[in-house]
Amino acid sequence: MYGKEIRLLLQDLAWLDDISYYHSLRVGYLMSCFAEVEVGKQFVKQAWVTRNEFVATGLLHDIGKLRWPAEVLLVGDRLKDLEREMLLKVWNHMIEHPLGSAEIVLDYYKKTGNRFWERMVKGVVSHHEAYSGNGYPYKLKGTEIPLLARGLRVFDNYAMGIEVRRYSSAPQDPNVVIKEMRLALGSVYDPFWGEKILDFLETIQTIPSNLDEWFYKEISLNQGT
Repeated sequence: MYGKEIRLLLQDLAWLDDISYYHSLRVGYLMSCFAEVEVGKQFVKQAWVTRNEFVATGLLHDIGKLRWPAEVLLVGDRLKDLEREMLLKVWNHMIEHPLGSAEIVLDYYKKTGNRFWERMVKGVVSHHEAYSGNGYPYKLKGTEIPLLARGLRVFDNYAMGIEVRRYSSAPQDPNVVIKEMRLALGSVYDPFWGEKILDFLETIQTIPSNLDEWFYKEISLNQGT
């Protein structure tokens, strides 16, 4: 069953970098909430994944960061002070982490033969693609980007906006984040589904402070595909 494997992967991420760990939980939580409403159920169906695969994609989208050296992962507020060589190293790891996430997920598919893992690959590998074609790693454009990844991009960026991150000075007000993201509909985000997801995110009043509790309940209740 997938629950144990996801738990172990995220435990490794938590040990390495708690900021990335809680970001992954936050994205997974938001996607689990979306999957409970009618528009979210429609999205999941059109993305050709199950509800559990949808949520797990959110939980594991950044798991490729396990392959980052500590000097890159923990560079933090020193980013602006780094020399060019180190900046290039950080950027190279940044653009490669979706590939690393996909490789880790694909490895589990090869080990288990469970298509639960295979169906997540298209989401994690493309979650930094942009609707305009200016994303990475493949510069896919529009509907070339798998729908699962187009949705994940919205949840990922929203979560980053409202969090305390190493590469930003402070979290923003959720309403400000959503307003700014709406300006990128059709360029960064899918114009149709991006708007639907942002409309949904406007209804989220709070995110639980104890996301660990939600996470362990989630994986214990959903042991199948």
